[in-house]
Amino acid sequence: MKAYRYTLVIAALVALVFGLTGSARAGVPTDQIRSEIDQLYQSLQKPATSPSGNGASSEILDRMFNWPQMAQTVMGRHWQQRTAAERDEFTQLFAGIFRRAYVSRIHVVDASKFQYLGDAIDGDRAMVKTKVSTKRGSTLDVDYAVRLADGQRWRVDDVKVERVSLIDNYRDQFQAFLGRSSYEALTQKLRANAK
Repeated sequence: MKAYRYTLVIAALVALVFGLTGSARAGVPTDQIRSEIDQLYQSLQKPATSPSGNGASSEILDRMFNWPQMAQTVMGRHWQQRTAAERDEFTQLFAGIFRRAYVSRIHVVDASKFQYLGDAIDGDRAMVKTKVSTKRGSTLDVDYAVRLADGQRWRVDDVKVERVSLIDNYRDQFQAFLGRSSYEALTQKLRANAK
C-alpha cells in the first residue's frame, strides 16, 4: 500500500509538469494552470547546463503553488507553535522538497496523452480535473485544488491522485515524525536533504 501511494504521489507531481494537451470545456483556473504548466515544460526542455532553465522552472513553480498555505497545512497544529522566522524557513524547505520531487519524475508521464477535463469553481476555490497517462500505460485521475489569491491568480494548494491528497500524505509523514521527535530535528533533516 505504501509503495502504491508513493507511485501515486510521484505520478501527480509529474502530471503537473507534462500537462500539454487540452480537452473538454475549461474555465479560467484550467486555462491558467495549463499556461503555467506549458511554460514549465518549455523551461525543462532547456539543456541541464543552461542556468536559465533551472531558474525559470523554479519561478514558474513558485507562481503555481501556494507554498505558505501548503506548508501550514502539512504542519497542522504544530504551525501555531512556530515563530514567524521558523514558519518562513519551513515554507522554503517544504517548497524545495516539493520542487525537487516534482521535477525529478518527469520521465514517468506520457506528455502526449495528458488531458485537461475542465474545472469546478466554488467561490475563491476550484478543482482542475485532469487525466494523466504514464509511459507504462496506466491512467490516473489527477485533480488540482486551487485557490484564488489576491483576487487575481489561481494557485495550487493540493494535488489529488485518484482522490488521494499529496498534502495529506506529507502531513501524515510530518506529524508522525513530530510525534516521535522534535521540530528542530525535522528542520535539521530537511536542511540536510536540501544540500
